[in-house]
Amino acid sequence: MPTILGHALFGLSLTPLRPFRGEILKTMLLAMMCAMIPDIDVIGFSFGIKYGSMWGHRGFTHSILFAILFAWLIAWVFYRDYKNDRAVFIFIIYMFFMCTMSHGVFDAMTDGGKGVGFFIPFSNERIFFNYRPIPVSPFGFDVLLTEAGWYILKAELIFIGGISIFTGLASWLWRSRSIDHLE
Repeated sequence: MPTILGHALFGLSLTPLRPFRGEILKTMLLAMMCAMIPDIDVIGFSFGIKYGSMWGHRGFTHSILFAILFAWLIAWVFYRDYKNDRAVFIFIIYMFFMCTMSHGVFDAMTDGGKGVGFFIPFSNERIFFNYRPIPVSPFGFDVLLTEAGWYILKAELIFIGGISIFTGLASWLWRSRSIDHLE
């Protein structure tokens, strides 16, 4: 998996897609949280849940279904005022879906682990992409302070950072030509 920092950075890059004005700090924090939350499954190790289990690491919380449900939950809890405007509300869900789903996509581009269960609960197959430029990051921040950790952070900065800059600029450009001209 990439570090939690790499996931958060990409979530942050999607915040210009919010289909409304204001609420930038709340949206930034929620977008970063959505991009990081799939790794909540690591607590399963403490309860004896095996890595390859549906509930194990890179299992259900990395799936497409989880990303949809979690995005809907975030929209419902934090952006309920927009639910009467169906198009805006659906776009809010879509934005948070992309943040949450990005986690599994980046994990499937790492060089370690057992793959990502994108289709759980319908299939427990674990998937890696053919293109895997991201070195897998071990658990724990203390490892990032080592030479190997610095190598991982540099690789993420180049790959995920580059994608995040491009995505952030494209999102901002889209927003400047769409949303900001609606009011």
